[in-house]
Amino acid sequence: MKFKIKLLLIILIIVIFITLSVIGFLKLRNDTIKNNINDVEWLRKNINIVENDKMGDNINYISTKDYVDIFKINYQDVVDEKINELLENNAYTFSNPLIIYNPYGTNKLSFNLYFNSSKLSYLEYNIHVSDDIEDFSRILYNDGDNNLTTSHSYQIIGLVPGYENILTITLKDENNNVISEKEINIDLTDVKTDSQISLETETGTSEEELSSGLYTILGNDSDDNDYVALYDNNGIIRSEMPIIGYRAHSILFKDNYMYYSISQTRIAEIDNKGKINQIYRTGDYQLHHDYTFDDDGNLLVLANNTLKDTEEDCIIKIDLETKEVTEVIDFEDMFKSYVETCVLDTESARDEGEDGLDWLHLNSIEYIDGDVILSSRETSSIIKVNNIEENPTIEYILSSDKIWEDTEFSEYVYTQDGDFKIHAGQHYVRILEEESDGVYYLSFYNNNYGKQTSKPDFDYSIIGITNNNAFSGDESYYYVYKVDENNKTFSLVDSFSFEYSGIVSSAQVKENGNIIIDSGTKGIFAEYDSEHNLIKKFTIKLNKYMVYRVLKYDFNNFWFK
Repeated sequence: MKFKIKLLLIILIIVIFITLSVIGFLKLRNDTIKNNINDVEWLRKNINIVENDKMGDNINYISTKDYVDIFKINYQDVVDEKINELLENNAYTFSNPLIIYNPYGTNKLSFNLYFNSSKLSYLEYNIHVSDDIEDFSRILYNDGDNNLTTSHSYQIIGLVPGYENILTITLKDENNNVISEKEINIDLTDVKTDSQISLETETGTSEEELSSGLYTILGNDSDDNDYVALYDNNGIIRSEMPIIGYRAHSILFKDNYMYYSISQTRIAEIDNKGKINQIYRTGDYQLHHDYTFDDDGNLLVLANNTLKDTEEDCIIKIDLETKEVTEVIDFEDMFKSYVETCVLDTESARDEGEDGLDWLHLNSIEYIDGDVILSSRETSSIIKVNNIEENPTIEYILSSDKIWEDTEFSEYVYTQDGDFKIHAGQHYVRILEEESDGVYYLSFYNNNYGKQTSKPDFDYSIIGITNNNAFSGDESYYYVYKVDENNKTFSLVDSFSFEYSGIVSSAQVKENGNIIIDSGTKGIFAEYDSEHNLIKKFTIKLNKYMVYRVLKYDFNNFWFK
C-alpha cells in the first residue's frame, strides 16, 4: 500500500513538473514572439523579398516567420523599406518590372508592380484565367497629371485563386497609343482563400447594364478567418482582404486612402499599394455597425462604451491626426427617461461581445453639415439629431407613434403621410437627394422585423408587423421615404419586396439608379434597375448564419482610373 502511494506521488510530481515545464516553455515562446514582432531590427533581419518559382518567373514574395503580425505598423514599415531598397537604383523597366505577390499581406489576390518608363504613360491590364470566366480588365490609377507618370507603382487586383492567371499589361501614352505590351503568367493554383471562388447567379428580365464596380462582402460571419471579399459582375472572386476579426462594416475613401474596420477596436488606413499606413484605436469603446467622416475629416463611429451598462448607444470621434478619441453623444443621457423603462435581455444568444442593455441598437449613421441621421433597430426608428458636437438636439423620429407613445419623446415623432406599412428593424439609412430646403429622400432596407428585446411586452402586430423571428418571415423591402421637415411628415415614395432578413442587410442606390440589396440571413444579394426589374441575383454560401452587408464600390481614383 505504501509503495502504491509512493508511486502515485512520484507520478503526480512528474506530471506537475511536465505541466509547469510546458507552461514555462509556452510563456517563453509567447514572450519571444511578442518581442520579435515589435522589434524593428529583428523584423529587418527576418523579412526578405525572395523569388517564388512556383508562382512564375521573376515573381517575388515576402519571406518571414509565420507568426509575424501584418497588422503591426512596424511590419508594414519594414516591408516598405525593403521594397524601397530594391527600387533605389531605378533599374526596373516595363520589360523587366519588380513583381511582388501581396507584399503587405492585406490582399490575397493581388501583386504589386513597380517599374520606370522613359515617357509619360499610364497602364491598363487584363487578367485571363479560363474561357469559362470573363476576363477582368481595368485602367490603373496613379497620382500623375492626367493619370500619366514615368514612375509606376501599382497594386493589381483581380487574380483568381486555383488558376494560372495570364496577365497582359499594356503601357499607353497620353494619346492612348500603345507603347509596349507584356504578358506575365502568375500561377495561383496553390493559393487558397476563405471565400467562394464563384457565386451562384441568376439573370433577371431587365436589359439594363449592371453598374460598374465590385460587390463587397462586409461581414462574412465566420468562426475562423474574417475578411472582406470582392466579387465582379459575374460573381467571381477578385479580392480577399483579411481582417483581425468581427467585420468591416463599410469602406470609406479619403485623400488616396481606404478606411475600414479590422476588429471591434481598430480601423485601418490603407494606401492603394496595400500598405497599412495607420491604425486607429477606439480606446474604451467598441465600434459596431457603421462609421463615417465629418466635415473636418474626423471619423464618427457608432460605439459601445465598455465602462457602462448600456450598449450600442454612443457616437465617438477619432481625430486622424492626433488619434484622440472623444465621446460626441451618449444617447443614454439624451433618452434617460425612456431607458429607465427598458429591461435587460438575458435570453437572446450573444456572439459579438456585448452584454449590456441594448435599448437603442444604432446600426447606421449619415452625417450632413453637423447633423446626423441614425437608424435604431431596437426602437424601429430613424432619428435625426442636430448640432451633434455643440448642442445636440433631436430634430425628429420616424417611426410608428405607438412605439414612443406615453413618453416625452412622442412630440418628435413625425406624422406618417399616407397609408403604408411602417418600417421595422430597418438598416442602412442613407440620404438619396434633397428636393428643397428641408425636404429630402432617405433610402434603406426595411427588414420588416418587429421585436424589442428591451421592451418584450410591446406587440408589433398593433402596427401591422407580424414577423418576430430574425431568420424566417414573409418578406423584407427596399424603402424610400420623402421627409418634409417643414411640415413634420414622412411618406413612402418607392418600395419593392425582397427575400426576408429580420436582422442585418443593406440597400444601396448607385449613380445610374440601380439598386443593390442584400438579404443578410439568406446570403442573397441582387442588383435591380431603377424600375425594380431584376438584372442579376447572387447567392453566397453562409459561413455561419449571415452576410452582414453587401455594398458596391468602383475603387476609382484608388486602384482604378
